[in-house]
Amino acid sequence: MIVSKNLSRWSVAGAAAAILALIGCGGQAGPAHFPVSGKVTLNGAPAKEGSVTFSDASGMTKLVGGIGPDGGYSLMHNREPGAPLGEYVVTVYVTETAIGPDGNPQGLPKTISHAKFRDPGTTPLRLQVKEETPPGAYDIAVTN
Repeated sequence: MIVSKNLSRWSVAGAAAAILALIGCGGQAGPAHFPVSGKVTLNGAPAKEGSVTFSDASGMTKLVGGIGPDGGYSLMHNREPGAPLGEYVVTVYVTETAIGPDGNPQGLPKTISHAKFRDPGTTPLRLQVKEETPPGAYDIAVTN
């Protein structure tokens, strides 16, 4: 019985150590983030709604930002604003939602940007996230 009590104590201690290793010590996990925000235009005019997705070369990391009424978007990664440094394939969904006479949205949004901008395999959009960028560096122009 002494062996099983000691084994049980070691099991609990091992499990606790494993949990702490998975959680970490509270420091920032992962790579540094750098601000990524810009404006999306559709046929030269600000997009009103939709989303922008930055995907790394592996396609495993996807960073998404919603398009606001002024065409602006900002990316988030792991609940932090911005994105890690690197080159990204950019896909864009510009949508349009019908508004009823009462001013409320009716039905589901309709995608109005060209299909080539929505597919990682066909989009011509590539952006490099850098430590310092000039204004407009992450602006995106698409067509329908």
